[in-house]
Amino acid sequence: MWILIILAVLGVSVVAIVEYESKQTFKKPAIYLYPTEDSFINVKLDVNGKIIQDIPKYENGWNVFVTKDGVIEDKYDYLFYEAKLKSKQLPNEGWIVEYSNLENWFDVNLIKLGLNQKEASQFKEYWLVELPKSDYYEIKLFDQSFLKRNMNLIISPQPDTLIRLNFHFKPLKEQIEIAEPQIVIPERNGFVVVEWGGVLDS
Repeated sequence: MWILIILAVLGVSVVAIVEYESKQTFKKPAIYLYPTEDSFINVKLDVNGKIIQDIPKYENGWNVFVTKDGVIEDKYDYLFYEAKLKSKQLPNEGWIVEYSNLENWFDVNLIKLGLNQKEASQFKEYWLVELPKSDYYEIKLFDQSFLKRNMNLIISPQPDTLIRLNFHFKPLKEQIEIAEPQIVIPERNGFVVVEWGGVLDS
């Protein structure tokens, strides 16, 4: 195991990123596709690690027919995969949320972060069961640059809007103080692709 600490100055703020060998699984990244018209879409994953689950079968990529309402191959709401990565990076910023308040936190913040009601509901359906009971949770968002380097999505035709929300959930016994990131609500225009997923810290 190795640890690398990188400091970057952005304006007046200093951000620390910790990178270390990861044996944890990115669980259920779900990829939603919303073309402007019924279309065939190709999706490839460039993963720095190993894909361990996929629905439908990934093989060398997904070549799927998608309606403008987001229905994939007449039966799927999203493309599903899980992966073990060789590395993991976490920013300093995040949120501390009481376990009893997780559902409410998701209700408020998933929409702000860009999910629609259906996507947020399916996110909660999975993660509220997946997260074991704890006094608090530290919730962090993986940086987009990390996702591009380690879990890159290659989509053709290229989407006009790409929203990727991959969270890191860490159970805590006590509340701690961390800076919260500023949320910028994304606009969904044109061909929209949305992904949500996460890692449960073990």
